[in-house]
Amino acid sequence: PSANKQRKEQPFVTDQVTALRKKASTYHDKVVKCAKESQQAYQRGDKSKAHTLSEEKKKWQKKQDDVNRKAAKVILQPQNWKKAGEIDLHGLHLDEAMDATRDFLQHWSKKSSTKKTVLVITGAGHHSENHNAVIRPKIEQLLREERLNYKSVHGNGAFEVTLRPSQ
Repeated sequence: PSANKQRKEQPFVTDQVTALRKKASTYHDKVVKCAKESQQAYQRGDKSKAHTLSEEKKKWQKKQDDVNRKAAKVILQPQNWKKAGEIDLHGLHLDEAMDATRDFLQHWSKKSSTKKTVLVITGAGHHSENHNAVIRPKIEQLLREERLNYKSVHGNGAFEVTLRPSQ
């Protein structure tokens, strides 16, 4: 999709988020490089070097995780989902989207006396690799596991979820 169309479809994926994800990707490259070099050192019998590289890999992994957490926060914070009853998962990685959805549903199940339905915007997968949705099927699985009633809306880009009172 064009940058303009993508911006409309993913309003919370800002330039800041893009920069953070790019930074996380460079950290990921360093994680992979350290892991590979660590394995090679181990296979050569240089266990000390392997250990050093393994520890370096852990540091890069932490940096990657920290930057990705920050990107997720930048995406979720302006949405004000605790008041709006709607959450947009565009731009989140799968684990971030799952955690955010669980928090969102837990929050709103406690408020089901004031709001009967909420909206979880997953997107239909158009921005995913090979246009295969990653987040949408996992969110649907979560809704089924939680035994929540839901229906697909917005051209299969979202779920309208009927809340039940929390137990």
